[in-house]
Amino acid sequence: MLSKADQKRIKALQESKARAAEGCFVAEGLKLTEELLGHFACELLVLPERRYPELEPLLKGLPQGTAPQRLELVPESFDWTRISGLKQPQPQLAVLRLPQPSAPEEPDGLCLLLDRVQDPGNLGTILRTADWFGIEHIYLTSGTTDPFAPKVVQATMGALARVRIHKVEDSVSFVRDFPGRRLGTYLDGTNLYTAPLPSPSEPALLIMGNEGQGIHPDLAPYIDLRLTIPPYPTASTHTESLNVAIATALLLGELRHP
Repeated sequence: MLSKADQKRIKALQESKARAAEGCFVAEGLKLTEELLGHFACELLVLPERRYPELEPLLKGLPQGTAPQRLELVPESFDWTRISGLKQPQPQLAVLRLPQPSAPEEPDGLCLLLDRVQDPGNLGTILRTADWFGIEHIYLTSGTTDPFAPKVVQATMGALARVRIHKVEDSVSFVRDFPGRRLGTYLDGTNLYTAPLPSPSEPALLIMGNEGQGIHPDLAPYIDLRLTIPPYPTASTHTESLNVAIATALLLGELRHP
């Protein structure tokens, strides 16, 4: 049975301070929790009683060390708003362990650096898009929103199970020492569709900047190729810039083009 203390703890994990202190994050919803089970150690899984027979084969087949340490079955009448952070709660929730920090690895192919991307929806969408385009390593500079915040987790639609996130404390040194081409997005850059892009297998780092300020000026000296996504038609009046998540999708699509 979920005690009031359990419910309070789960609710508290909506906040970054509690996630850091507990070393846990929350995933909600049938598809999302089932995508992440087996990829993160699970402390607690809460689900309706009627769901258990359907979910039992998955739970029994989870890799060692990732099966839920505690399973709570609740009746159909359970009020999910007691533990949910969503406006429209979904009847399944998991409390998962945060992954241990890992040192940045030698890059293999195309990688992504997010420089102070602050909107949770943008970050979640970018992680989901990166997963679609097979980007394994994603680096986050200081000032980027928490990738395990609830809104980010929901927006990834399970991509957290497949991408590897690395936090970069010294972004200047990281970009400067990156052993491959470094690409950045600028309004005055070279047309994406005519620029000499790296091949899909070539080590390269795509840098996407903050929603309002773009790429930090300290990184500019180390960028080999400045890119822009041209509007259409170029001579007409248009919006000032693209949303960073949309821009990332367009760039990754072109960079993955054989």
